[in-house]
Amino acid sequence: MIERAVSLTVEREPALVRDTAARRPTAWGALAARGVVTFKELAGRRPTDDERRAIWSALWRAAEESKAGD
Repeated sequence: MIERAVSLTVEREPALVRDTAARRPTAWGALAARGVVTFKELAGRRPTDDERRAIWSALWRAAEESKAGD
C-alpha cells in the first residue's frame, strides 16, 4: 500500500516532486501531505506513524532521484 501511495503521489504531483528536489519553500510539506492523503484514500484509514515515516522517506527518495535525472 505504501509503494502504491508513493507512486500515485509522484505520478499526480510531478511539479511538487521537482520543487522538493529544488528545495523550494513549502514544496516538501505539500508533497509529504499529499502522500499521506493518497495513502488514506487507498487504505481507507490514516497511516500509522511507521507507515507515515515510510511514505515520507520514499517520497524524499523520489525527489532526490528526480534531481539525478535532470
